[in-house]
Amino acid sequence: MKYLPFLLLLFLSACIGITRQQNITVTAVRDTISPDISSLINLYQTFEQDTLEILPGAYGDPGSWHFRGTAIDSQLQSLLSDRMYNKDYLFYACYKFNLDPNTIGLVTRAPSEYESSSVKLFAYHKQTNTITFETELAEEFGDAGDVLIKNSWLYHSPDSSWRVILENFSSSQYGTPEDTVATESYDYYHLSWNGNKIDTVSTDSSALVRVYKTMTPVRKK
Repeated sequence: MKYLPFLLLLFLSACIGITRQQNITVTAVRDTISPDISSLINLYQTFEQDTLEILPGAYGDPGSWHFRGTAIDSQLQSLLSDRMYNKDYLFYACYKFNLDPNTIGLVTRAPSEYESSSVKLFAYHKQTNTITFETELAEEFGDAGDVLIKNSWLYHSPDSSWRVILENFSSSQYGTPEDTVATESYDYYHLSWNGNKIDTVSTDSSALVRVYKTMTPVRKK
């Protein structure tokens, strides 16, 4: 009987060890649970209009950005895209709207080369509960004489489909300070949501530029 206290201590130690191991195991499982995509969608502001001008995240004073958005934490970001981005730049939830009865469009400010200046449209498919498509609608980028500015209009057409008119400006400078060559171009695209992805309807820039300029307000420089 003199060994009974010692045996009881061994038994209690074993029980405590098992309990601790179980707790550690449970914690590890909880850490690997995928975040609920509804938590991501709830970050977006509902957009109920039929027309939205899409401007780059870096357009003007950050305090006046239309697409400043709500920062999305790293776990929820993984639901949007599995691409590797600079960890210093985040995704920002801006607007959500119904692309069609089965799909929610998520207008999102996304990481680019130097900051979160890209504005993308992600498509969330309700039946599969996943992001099934993404495309860039706006961006502003400059580096070593190269400039890219992309703006667009997202609108609900009379046939009830969502469409985009996109303006893509690019310029480049090269050569020596004494002999610099500069090039620039404006290209326009008419895009349409087909239920699965964005299709290109037209690349007739000469016709689309007139439509785009009519839709775009004159801004003070």
